[in-house]
Amino acid sequence: MTVFAYDEADPDNPLSQVGAEDIPRLPFGAVELDRSGKVVAYNDTEPDEGAALRAPLVGRDFFGEVARWAGASAIAAEFQRGVATNDLNVVFDCGVGRRDYKVRVHLKISPILGTYWIFIKKLRRTA
Repeated sequence: MTVFAYDEADPDNPLSQVGAEDIPRLPFGAVELDRSGKVVAYNDTEPDEGAALRAPLVGRDFFGEVARWAGASAIAAEFQRGVATNDLNVVFDCGVGRRDYKVRVHLKISPILGTYWIFIKKLRRTA
């Protein structure tokens, strides 16, 4: 497995361009994608508090519509590489400014189903 670890000040950090007010609204959870990056299924573990339900994600382009912050990053590049090589198991740990957690983005292939998973999780900072 390959792990990319980014500090919050790292210019290559895919979350460095996301505003602090947008971080709590990121779609943490699990997303299953097809080869083209379209959402097949998802589990939103942190819906917006007090806001209307999010629009359904199934059928939408994950990197172009759902998580645009990842679309022009190494995350999208690794996804495309993994689809092309049929080998995907990579983790990105991203620091998030002014938050007490980092975000881990794990891309993984599901060889039995022929789909690809993206797991997004908050990691609490220690020290």
